[in-house]
Amino acid sequence: MSTNGLDNFLATGFITFLALGVIVLILKHWKGAEWLKIVSTVFIALIIRDFAVNQGRTTFGFMKWVASLFGINFS
Repeated sequence: MSTNGLDNFLATGFITFLALGVIVLILKHWKGAEWLKIVSTVFIALIIRDFAVNQGRTTFGFMKWVASLFGINFS
């Protein structure tokens, strides 16, 4: 079974829908100057994008780095 179509959608089409949703949410929260909601929306969108395109490697790498700051090492 070929998954080339799904990979292509996640790399292009999904990102377009995700960006549209993020823009709508940012504009919604911009009105009330809710900066924490704006930043968290962008942060969550970046995590979703990483899982869709990069299988979460960047997010997991960042989490490992943060854990290493507290002395927790993963092998």
